[in-house]
Amino acid sequence: MIREERENNGEAERRHSGKHRSRHRSSKTKLILFLGAGLFLETAFFLAFYIRMSETEKENRYLVQAKREQDRELEALRPEVQKLQADIATLTQSRLPDLKYLEFDKVFPIERDYVENIVFSVSGRGEEKRYDFKILTHNKAPYTVHPRVDVFLFDRSGTQVGIARVGLEKDGAPRPALEQGEIRSFSSSIELVDTSAPQYFRLKIVK
Repeated sequence: MIREERENNGEAERRHSGKHRSRHRSSKTKLILFLGAGLFLETAFFLAFYIRMSETEKENRYLVQAKREQDRELEALRPEVQKLQADIATLTQSRLPDLKYLEFDKVFPIERDYVENIVFSVSGRGEEKRYDFKILTHNKAPYTVHPRVDVFLFDRSGTQVGIARVGLEKDGAPRPALEQGEIRSFSSSIELVDTSAPQYFRLKIVK
């Protein structure tokens, strides 16, 4: 009886030990599979990242090369463009010799009759762009004068794109006379009648 009981106890211990080893092997296998899956996902992520970086680097090289080609083409065309611009300016000046090149925030001395100078300015952008000017007058004559100045704007081809009249009220009546020795400034805006950007201006002084 004692021998049989010992044999039964030994058998139970072997079965318990076997189950423990089996559970240990199962846990170890699951851990290996989990780590393997994690390693696979990490490898896949870095591989995809490397491929994407390689594609981005190729795109950047292509863009840099395209920019260099474009710069070379523009540089090659620059002399021709400058020549065309000079030809247009020459033709425009020959057709309208009293045109002046338009520059903003620059005082243009006129010093003709009662007009001393004129300054142009621009503000806004796009459809809201606005062209303003300010004329300084000085009556040096021994009599009073009614200042009247027409300001014309032209595009680069010499086409008139805007006009403003100084010295007249909205109803067409002349503004107050300029007394002898009096200095007065006039400011106004010029509405463009064309979408072309103005590049020249001309003044018509009415005596």
